[in-house]
Amino acid sequence: MTELPDGPPPEVVVLFEKLALEIIGRGLPRYSARAIMHRIRWHFHIDKGYRDFTCNNNWTPQMARRFMARYPEYDNFFEIRASPGTVPLPRAEPWDPLPRYRTRGVDNDA
Repeated sequence: MTELPDGPPPEVVVLFEKLALEIIGRGLPRYSARAIMHRIRWHFHIDKGYRDFTCNNNWTPQMARRFMARYPEYDNFFEIRASPGTVPLPRAEPWDPLPRYRTRGVDNDA
């Protein structure tokens, strides 16, 4: 597998997009790019048996940004943070799938 000089191999890029679109197709409005990268590791290590495959954690933000740029209709699918050398992108309202529970005298939002 050949790694591009500035990032992940094309096989990783294609699989990342495929998995993200599969997750979207299952109705999830947001997901973790890191979880997708861990699934990619599983795919290459376990499914394919490529024990020497390495997946750099630094690829994750790049992959999430690339996906949302390529598919602007899903521009809020991943939560992104500013990183050096990037222009800050507009932020979506935070998505929280769990309701906030309050206990007597305790505010769990803090």
